[in-house]
Amino acid sequence: MKTRRFDFNFKPLQVSRTIAVDGSVPARQTYVAESGLFTPDYTLTPLIIQPRIGRMDKDEILTSGSINHLLANVRWYEIIDGAKTLIETTNADYEITASGNDAGRIKVKKNAEPQHPITLEFYAEYTDSRTGQLYVIQDTFHIMCRNSTALPELFLDAADQTIYDPLNDVADQTVTASLKLGTKECAVANRLFVWELLRDDGTWSVVGAEPALDYCIDVAADGLSAVVHRDLMGASLALRCRAKYDPEGNPAAITLNDRSPCKVVEFVRRIHKYDFDIVDCPVNIPSGMLAIAPRASIYDTHGEIANPERELLVLWYVATNKASGALSYSLIAHGQEPDMLSTSAMNAQFGAVYGIDVKDIGPVAAWEDGDGKLFEDGDGNIILIH
Repeated sequence: MKTRRFDFNFKPLQVSRTIAVDGSVPARQTYVAESGLFTPDYTLTPLIIQPRIGRMDKDEILTSGSINHLLANVRWYEIIDGAKTLIETTNADYEITASGNDAGRIKVKKNAEPQHPITLEFYAEYTDSRTGQLYVIQDTFHIMCRNSTALPELFLDAADQTIYDPLNDVADQTVTASLKLGTKECAVANRLFVWELLRDDGTWSVVGAEPALDYCIDVAADGLSAVVHRDLMGASLALRCRAKYDPEGNPAAITLNDRSPCKVVEFVRRIHKYDFDIVDCPVNIPSGMLAIAPRASIYDTHGEIANPERELLVLWYVATNKASGALSYSLIAHGQEPDMLSTSAMNAQFGAVYGIDVKDIGPVAAWEDGDGKLFEDGDGNIILIH
């Protein structure tokens, strides 16, 4: 027997896809915070989105045109802020048509939040009946919401970062808040300022939430301003002011969130550059003199610094001089004007070398024991030390 084999050599199908709005409800919304209204409001009039899947068979074996009714495993996913979730049939915010000529249609019954668009991802499968080849169909559709609210802007009369030099600057700084719509100040009855501190664990909390430690700031009774006691703040302090705003005159009922008017300022303790020298010291020490009484002069480009010992510690050293080799210094006193410095370290032939060093004693801070408990005086006040 002689045979001859015939094989089918099908040309690949061309599968097309589009996703579009079906109906007059647009895929873009606007939101007005004053009224709390979305336009359009999908909870009242759903947004209808329809995928259209088509095929074209160059061999003309299969009819060209829509294949929505032949789709299988039709699914939609919701993606918000990068989180992807399968939309189940039990999800009341959506209604999906899984079969028939409109297979893949989805009704959106929820509103998108401003700055948090909704991305809908479509998934379906189609099998070429000629070859059994499986086609996976995927596409995305975006729903945007624009915030058309006229949000007020918060201002503070302090720089974003303020350097506090305890040697030259006054300790207290008053920070005043202002809330404006355009160039107009918001009515007092419509706004409420909330002052917060950045804690050591990286979280913000209202001033006064930790009363034992919030001694470095006082908020005015009307909330309009706050006084920062920079000499008590430690190395730095971050202060945040947020505003509750209600055009209807009930700001206390407003819940603060990431969209609330907000301003952050920082205060940093930093002593400017200075220099120092030994003064009021005799050029030569007569035989038999048992002590000397020098003074440390601490100065900057403006001259000698007044009362430097508020923030600086002067350390006095002495070393017996010798003909060669490194000298060995010993700490003998501290303070800008030590009472008397002994001359006992002087060598009869080579004398002695006196020296000073000036160090920043650091910011004022609460004093605590090894268990982290704060020391208090008899009246219950926190004890602060440098």
